[in-house]
Amino acid sequence: MLEDLRANSWSLRPCCMVVAYRIAHFCSVWRKKNVLNNLWAAPVLVLYRFLTECLFGYEIQAGATIGRRFTIHHGYAVVINKNVIAGDDFTLRHGVTIGNRGAESLACPVIGNGVELGANVIITGDITIGNNVRVGAGSVVLDSVPDNALVVGEKARIKVSQ
Repeated sequence: MLEDLRANSWSLRPCCMVVAYRIAHFCSVWRKKNVLNNLWAAPVLVLYRFLTECLFGYEIQAGATIGRRFTIHHGYAVVINKNVIAGDDFTLRHGVTIGNRGAESLACPVIGNGVELGANVIITGDITIGNNVRVGAGSVVLDSVPDNALVVGEKARIKVSQ
C-alpha cells in the first residue's frame, strides 16, 4: 500500500481512492474464506460502496484484482468491473470504463504491467492488453493489444508496435 501512496505522489483524493480499494479488496477476498468473516467484512464493503459511488463518484469494485503501484489521476467517473485483472504500475485517468460487454458475456479484460490509460478510455470484453501499452484519451478498445503499443482512436487501432 505504501508503494501505491508513493505512486500517487501522496495526493489526497487518489490516495484515498487507492487505500479504500485495497481495504475493500482485502475484505472481499477474506469474506469468501469463511462465513464468519462476513460479520466484519460485509459492513465494510457496504460502507465502501456508499462512499465511493455516492460521495466520490467512482466505482472500482472490490473484487477487481489490481497489481502494485496503482496510480489514479483525477479519478472521477472511473468504473472497473469486479472481474478485471490489471498488473503492476497501472495508471488511469478520469472517465475510464473497464468491464464486460453485457450480460451474455461476463469476461473482462486482462491488463498487463506498465499500462497507462488516458481520459475517457473504454476497454471492454474478453481481451488482453499487453505490457507497457499506452491508450490515448477517448479510445474505445475492443480488440487485444500487443506489448509496447500506442493505441488511439474511437475504435482503437494500433499505431505503433515495437
